[in-house]
Amino acid sequence: MKPILMQTPDAMTSVSTNPTHSSPNGSQELSLGDVPLRQTVELVRIDLPMHQAEPLLERGLLPGCRICPVRRSPFGDPIVSLDGTQLALRRETAACLCVRPVAAATV
Repeated sequence: MKPILMQTPDAMTSVSTNPTHSSPNGSQELSLGDVPLRQTVELVRIDLPMHQAEPLLERGLLPGCRICPVRRSPFGDPIVSLDGTQLALRRETAACLCVRPVAAATV
């Protein structure tokens, strides 16, 4: 399924490949901020206003991409690996990125 980008009435952006809040295998979504280090996850959607989501989309944070938290900054903000590039995110932003775990066999 192609990624969907839609503007909702409350000016929030929902970027999603799966509009439901559970993955096809039944596992629940969680925020990127809750993912332990070195666990690869797949981005499901971004729950941010468009003006905040756009820079993330420009950097390759798109629904379906694989993200792996590799370390934390001294203040606790996540630093993630995305297609071989490390990207530092704010905790507040990471909390708005809905992800689902990726099975170890498909990594």
